[in-house]
Amino acid sequence: MSTPYTKRPLIGMTVRIDPDHDTYHLRATYPRAIQQAGGTPLLIPLIAEPGYLETIVNALDGLLLTGNPGDVDPARYGQAPHVALGPVHPERDETDARLLELADAKRLPLLAICYGMQILNVHRGGTLFQDLPSQVENVMQHQQRGSFRRVAHGIQIDRDSLLAKLAGGVAARVNSHHHQGIDELGRDLRPIAWAADGVIEAVAGTRPDHFALGVQWHPEINADHDPFSQALFKHFVAEAALHRQRPPLE
Repeated sequence: MSTPYTKRPLIGMTVRIDPDHDTYHLRATYPRAIQQAGGTPLLIPLIAEPGYLETIVNALDGLLLTGNPGDVDPARYGQAPHVALGPVHPERDETDARLLELADAKRLPLLAICYGMQILNVHRGGTLFQDLPSQVENVMQHQQRGSFRRVAHGIQIDRDSLLAKLAGGVAARVNSHHHQGIDELGRDLRPIAWAADGVIEAVAGTRPDHFALGVQWHPEINADHDPFSQALFKHFVAEAALHRQRPPLE
């Protein structure tokens, strides 16, 4: 018998924007992965108004920052735009940044995927490689071609990390859909997985009272069949369920 939705943790997730058509959208794999892991997904429009977002966050048990076809504005980490910088979506940057401030203040469990991990790092004071192919020596192909589901390369995982437990070991294979990556690490984050070229593939929060996990790949794409992806989402939803049981912060 399935858990009633009123008792499931409520997981908010940011959407994407199509500026040319003034529409929001999100690949169905994100809410489906949360629903299948035992959570209730809630899509958050990109309205970066503090009172609105605080109202939303007060109702949430967890926050999922999704991937995005655009890049984080390099002005947010004090850099001029690289010639290979992709499109920038200010509404997405600002909404995610404000949500991260609220999540930090309320210790809301956080899962950040691809662009989500990148803006988490920037929010914590870190920087990004604006274009891995032109800024990282001997870099592998991280913007995979062909099937979106295909696992494209391996990662090495810190054996003492939660991620190693979820993966069932210190090695895994993941898909790869990004041309940017973490350069200088932000505060209260530690790297816990790397590609063979040294690019950081996952980070964990170091604050003992705040669960935060960022991954550079897209586990939601294969969460319908891949045990590692399923374990990741189930653990995140379980953290959100624990958060729901705690008394609110003063």
